[in-house]
Amino acid sequence: MMNQEALRVCKTFIERCPPDRQHALTLLLPEKEQGALEKLQSGSPEQYEYLGQDLLEDIHFSWISPYLRTLSEKDICLFLAALSPTQAKGLLKILGLDNHLPKLPSLSRPILRTLLLDKLKQNQELTPRAFLPEHSMNRLLGIPQEILPSLIRYLGLHDLSFEMRQIIATVTLKKIFGALPKNEGEFLQRLLLHQEPLIIKRLFLQKWDGTKEHLRKLIEERGLHRLGFALYGANSSLAWYITHRLDMYLGTLLLKYSSEKPPHERAGQILERQIDTILKSLNPEANS
Repeated sequence: MMNQEALRVCKTFIERCPPDRQHALTLLLPEKEQGALEKLQSGSPEQYEYLGQDLLEDIHFSWISPYLRTLSEKDICLFLAALSPTQAKGLLKILGLDNHLPKLPSLSRPILRTLLLDKLKQNQELTPRAFLPEHSMNRLLGIPQEILPSLIRYLGLHDLSFEMRQIIATVTLKKIFGALPKNEGEFLQRLLLHQEPLIIKRLFLQKWDGTKEHLRKLIEERGLHRLGFALYGANSSLAWYITHRLDMYLGTLLLKYSSEKPPHERAGQILERQIDTILKSLNPEANS
């Protein structure tokens, strides 16, 4: 029998058909599923429209590169011509190709995009985004893609604020603030005024080699760990959608951390509040 999400999608499609066809299509289902379908609440017009949205458009281009590397340069250029300008530009750079892409016939673009998406999904059945079970992290699918990396770094600053309380040397503290962008430094200053309620990993700063790049990497890793705990137990399709909005390196780490059980029973609630505060700071429109 179909799961709840599949039934909701099925009901939404059937209800978009003329009344005489709705009954005929429902009769094609097994009796149990007919009964389950009848009990389900009707889908909203917004859900139906969401089904037609282009999923490939929301995927970071780095996830596409492993498959393209298996193709000839001519075939690569065909696929790149079917992508958005941002995705094509990013892939041209990492693949080391010239910016000379063919002009595709109107029918070729959707076919090539469908082929690429099938390769990325790797036979995984994804629940359509409009029909995902309710979860506090569903909201991350509605914020601009470029905000996600910032959210991860700001989450990581929560770990950094705890670490800095253990540091006495003023020189070290100044060095840390000097290695951060101004906006992140200001956010960190605010965090230092309060006790951090959720400690995930202690003494991670001992690994820091003193460079800006390494500190950024450590903060990102801590932020990914927090976001992973926030996603723990969520629908696997939600995790797929969010990780594929990030570059492949960050997304792979996030997928790993999202399978780890949080160390604190209230971790989800704490992280939800922290994410809400960060998003209000980064993207006020996300809360409307």
